[in-house]
Amino acid sequence: MTVSTQPPHRRAWIEVDLANLLANARTVRAASRSGTLLPMVKANAYGLGAVPVVRALESLDPWGYGVATVEEGIELRDAGVTRPILVFTPAASDQLARYRRHDLRAVLDAPAEVARWDLPFHLEIDTGMGRCGVRWDDAAALTQFATPHLEGVFTHFYAADSDRATVALQWGRFEEALGRLPARPRLVHAANSAAAWRLDRALDLARPGIFLYGGAAAGDLPDPAPVATIRAPVVSVRRIGAGDAVSYGAEWRAERPTAIATLGIGYADGIPRAVKGKAFALLGGRRRPIVGRVTMDFVMVDMETDDLDGVRVGEVATLVGTSPEGGEAIGIDEFAGWAGTISYEILARLGNRVTRVYTGA
Repeated sequence: MTVSTQPPHRRAWIEVDLANLLANARTVRAASRSGTLLPMVKANAYGLGAVPVVRALESLDPWGYGVATVEEGIELRDAGVTRPILVFTPAASDQLARYRRHDLRAVLDAPAEVARWDLPFHLEIDTGMGRCGVRWDDAAALTQFATPHLEGVFTHFYAADSDRATVALQWGRFEEALGRLPARPRLVHAANSAAAWRLDRALDLARPGIFLYGGAAAGDLPDPAPVATIRAPVVSVRRIGAGDAVSYGAEWRAERPTAIATLGIGYADGIPRAVKGKAFALLGGRRRPIVGRVTMDFVMVDMETDDLDGVRVGEVATLVGTSPEGGEAIGIDEFAGWAGTISYEILARLGNRVTRVYTGA
């Protein structure tokens, strides 16, 4: 038996609690002792919507915002943001005209480019990340940054969430590099979410990311308030018999008669196929296993009963967050664990066709 109609919600949506996001920002600001934030809003504010997130963060008077691309910076400028916007990807020479046109802060590490640049810029020091920037021990390069336009200098901690000893190691290297610069810039920043607690000193700016958006900075640090709730409607309900298969490959078969609820969300919306056989969704106030392969547009949930009155088309399932009935919840880090990944990736991969709904601010 199959029951299928159009659900009241077309497809999945994300509820973004801006009040909790602001609470997380205040928590990490206090932990860092820096007083001033440079929130990371790259990748569309970790998938939650850069413009609405920035508009909420404006109430905290941050120094500016961090993005990864020129296009992300232009989006904020077009939305009316006037604070500094720092593009953390090293600036390419053929893009510098766009930085100037849109008043974006560049990250420059090539002395030849620096010599021709007459606007504020930041310098990255590579203290062990091995990704971008001037190495902390490259004395010859560091001494060439004698310019009044060097506004800021920063580094990235590569294991602040998992190995606190590396924070002290990298900070020592960073101080060594700062001493090699012709002059100390006005702004020094290094603390990501975890380092806000790990670094035993206040810097000019704190640079939080995942903690703002409700992802844990580290297992032994305070939990953030939840920000993102991922919900999807039931779009179909069907009764299947023992031995019947669900989804591609027939990898899952029912051990008993049961009802399957199909949800309007899939891997095109950001639900990893890797959660197969591990994840749950909240439906009817209870955890129900997600069964079979995740498909592009749908996931299937075993209601663990063959009573079709137990669920109806249009009911709301929760994949991350608290059930509408209250009580039961699935955290973003728990869901990421089922996928064998981290909360950053779950949020950043949320698809464009998933509606964002903003509450709390």
